[in-house]
Amino acid sequence: MREYGKDSLLRRIVTIIVTMFFLVLPFWIFMKIFTRTRIIGKEYIQKARLPFLFASNHVSMLDDAFIGPLLFLPRGFWDYKFMPYHTPERKNFYVGPVFSFIMEHAKCIPLTRGKGLNQPGIGRIIQALKNGGSVVMYPEGTRTRSGRLGTGKPGIGKVIYESGCNVIPCYHSGFEKVLPIGKKIPRFSKEVIIKVGEPLDLSRFFTMENKLETWKAIADELIVAIRKLMEEDRTERSFSG
Repeated sequence: MREYGKDSLLRRIVTIIVTMFFLVLPFWIFMKIFTRTRIIGKEYIQKARLPFLFASNHVSMLDDAFIGPLLFLPRGFWDYKFMPYHTPERKNFYVGPVFSFIMEHAKCIPLTRGKGLNQPGIGRIIQALKNGGSVVMYPEGTRTRSGRLGTGKPGIGKVIYESGCNVIPCYHSGFEKVLPIGKKIPRFSKEVIIKVGEPLDLSRFFTMENKLETWKAIADELIVAIRKLMEEDRTERSFSG
């Protein structure tokens, strides 16, 4: 049985090839050439201490693919564990043999909406973090349809509590214009802002009981941190405008 976070040498080689050629390279080129992207706080990611969970708002189907090459390189070239596991919704991405193969070998741990907090994917994410990896998750649990930041879901709180990982918050804007909901082809020349915050201190929650209310409180704390980054971004825009 596979143990997440402890890949064999062969799997690492296949994962690096698949990730770099099918995801990192094409999306890095797209973001660098065909969007107007500004990144703030990238050093918090590059200097992050493993294991950590990267938590951001969620506005498009391909947020992971757009953000990953910009934030996790160059360290991801030489630090395999730093390359994050992604947590796609199974029915959206595990479609057909080709896409399923890419997902399986691109450090993805699929989740199934509606299967609850005890589904296998949650346990695999916790295992990957306990083994010193990094993971990308969204506190809201789904993409926003309104553009507003939603409420936190307890699943991410459970992952953080039971893995004891570090957490780095992020807010981004613009991807909802690059790939609006319902569209399949990204749009060019859109402005994108990615703002990464300092690692969060969630130590006070680890003294609480391991239960639903604690997990929800952790998720709410992530939303507060992301909302703070959002408000900072809007303030900076108002001054610059």
